[in-house]
Parts: sequence; C-alpha cells; structure tokens
Amino acid sequence: MESCLNQTHSNIELIVVDDGSSGRIREIVSSYPDERIVYVRHPRNMGLPHALNTGFACASGAYLTWTSDDNLYAPSAIQKMLSSIDERCEFVYCDYYRFSRADLSDRRVVKLPDRPALHRRNDIGPCFLYSTAVKELVGGYDPDAALSEDYDYWVRVSRRFRMCHLAEPLYYYRGHVNSLSLSKYYEVKIVGTLVKVKNGLLDVRGATESLLDVESEKFPTFARGNKALEILYSRIIANRLGRKINFQIRRCLPRKQVSASIERIVGDFSMKRIRFGEAKQEIRRVLMKE
Repeated sequence: MESCLNQTHSNIELIVVDDGSSGRIREIVSSYPDERIVYVRHPRNMGLPHALNTGFACASGAYLTWTSDDNLYAPSAIQKMLSSIDERCEFVYCDYYRFSRADLSDRRVVKLPDRPALHRRNDIGPCFLYSTAVKELVGGYDPDAALSEDYDYWVRVSRRFRMCHLAEPLYYYRGHVNSLSLSKYYEVKIVGTLVKVKNGLLDVRGATESLLDVESEKFPTFARGNKALEILYSRIIANRLGRKINFQIRRCLPRKQVSASIERIVGDFSMKRIRFGEAKQEIRRVLMKE
C-alpha cells in the first residue's frame, strides 16, 4: 500500500479488494488516513479475476493498473508509465526486478521484449498501465481463465491496441520459491493452453500436442536451468531424505488413449460445446493424479 501511496504522481485512487480474507485487512487499511483509499470486501473468496473486476468497477480514474499485495512499485513507476501513454499507445508495460529477500539484496532485472510474442507466451510482466478506453473495449478479466487471467487479457488487448514497452525496471516482484506447487504448475500450463485455444492461437491438434508435452514432463526435467526451481527441488530432497517423492504424472492410460481423450476435450471446448472450467477439469482428470 505504501509503495502505491508514495508515488511521485500523487493523483491516484488506491482500491484495496479484500477477497474474503480471514486476516486483518480492514484494520490495516483503516490505519492509513488517506482519502485516496477505497476498501471493498468480498464476503467469500472469489478468485483473482473476480477481484480485479470488482476493483475496476469501482475505479473513477482515466488510467488503470493492478498489483498483488506482496509486490512493490518504484516511487516513479506511475509517473513514468503515464508519460509513455498517448493517443498512439494506450497500454504500456515495463521491466521489473525479481527478488525474494526482504532487503531486496538479491534483486535482479527482468528485461522484457519490445514486441511481445503473445502467441507463444505471456511477455507483458507484472508492471503495466492502460487507459479506460482499453477496459471499455476489451471488457473484464475472464473468471474461467484464473491462473492465466492476465495472459488472456493481454492477448485480447493486443488485438485492439498497441502495447508499448518502457525499458526501465519500475516494479519489484517477489518470488515465493517455497510455496511453488507442482500441481499448480501443471494447472497453469493447462489453463494457458486453453487460453490460446480460446483466442485462436492454437488449433485442436496443436493444443493436444502441447498438453501431451505437459503430460510427459517430470519435475527434475523442467527444473533444470531454472535456478528457483532447482533450489526448490534441492530443498525438497534435503527435507525428505529416505522418503519416496512422487512428482510423476499419472501413466495409467496409454499415450494414444490420453491423446484421443485430450483431443476430444479440446475439440469440444473449441466448438463451445463445453465451457472453459469444464474443459480444464476434464483435462486435469486425464493428466493429473487427482
């Protein structure tokens, strides 16, 4: 909250969406006597896409952005992004720092491309600003695309607006290595693939092949070359010496049968015979050990 309130561009509105938390969120927000703060609470947890849509429904400003509660803005972030927006570019994104230590001593710059390859991956990152014209034309975040709601939104934005890169780190993104979940990793992969199908970036065959690649992965394989995942895996090994660790994706079905099942599900989804959430759950049942 303080990194938002202490921006050099002070004409801001900070909407805090409490998504059904059991913590002292209201008490913490009330401790800041700042008229720029708006507090909104969901009676139960509804997930990030719903929280974003709730917050933006309350917004009165001409420009919009959002951040999670454990990350930080550089003091001049909003001012510099705002100065980059004009009639030719109504969406700007910038580089950021990734860190895990409270004193930021391990921060490293993550540089993003000038031209995001959104047909392949999410290249926008966690720091961005866009005009209300974007929201009015693109609409809200899709609750069905939870875990990849931002990626889905950026793809939709890119089809209507130019997205400009500000090559300066203006945000601090906290990496939580210890909380990384293998099942969440695969779910993100599944949702990301369905987002591509939804937006016409993958056909049924391409999506099936992508999901079969997910099915064949094992944790140590995809950890290689990724320092955070290597650290996590080594910690798990250290903590569970002598105990069997099962990070294996289910193999009870022959690959040909798995492929046919996935192709049927993705085909039904692409033809709108089943909804996003139903397709995700069916794919999970095929790929994952539930």
